[in-house]
Amino acid sequence: MSSFRLTVWNFLENLASNPHLLEETNHKNTKKILNAYCGKGQGLGNKCNDHEACFAVQCESNGWTLKREDSRNGIFYAYQVHGPQRSIDFQLVYLVDGVVADSVNFDLKHSEEDSIFLNDGTFLRDVVYLVSFTRKLAPIKGQRKYPRQQVCVIALGQDVMTEKDRTALEKRFALIKQLNSVKEDLDHLVLYNRNANQYSCKRFTPEFTEDCLRKTQSWIVPSA
Repeated sequence: MSSFRLTVWNFLENLASNPHLLEETNHKNTKKILNAYCGKGQGLGNKCNDHEACFAVQCESNGWTLKREDSRNGIFYAYQVHGPQRSIDFQLVYLVDGVVADSVNFDLKHSEEDSIFLNDGTFLRDVVYLVSFTRKLAPIKGQRKYPRQQVCVIALGQDVMTEKDRTALEKRFALIKQLNSVKEDLDHLVLYNRNANQYSCKRFTPEFTEDCLRKTQSWIVPSA
């Protein structure tokens, strides 16, 4: 059993048990560090958010340090591996002589509502998703507002969507691609089709959430 993988396993267990750790808003210095890490080309919409800063703080608390060009040996984390507005927000890596010996990719979703935004994206295979939201609970007699519970869903991309939903999304992607391949004879207007897809948090029932966590941990450490 890889010590790196076991550390990731325990890391996920802690986040699932303590979802409030990804809801803190007092990590301004971490946000500055991560913004600088990505370079000066970051637009306002691509700046590090509180949710991402919380994840980085938890990485640091569990022994990972921010990966630099001169990082050689040990466990590190990298931010926005493929650039802003692209899938994979974080990558946890194990380096040996500067070479990646093992890694786990993470993508973070956050919502204070009853759905998360996918926009033009989807849930990718073998990427660990952390979906943070507040689950609506059963009403309490005498209270007008429904009580809510903070939740951190941890799931592999391939385990999230139903086959029906995934098929529909793939068809939509194909349609958008076809529409954008048509070049219309216009004067100055440039037309481009995009998605604003959302995914309902109703999918993440307590039972489904627990099942996803166990599947993810079994994928991280198969013998666990």
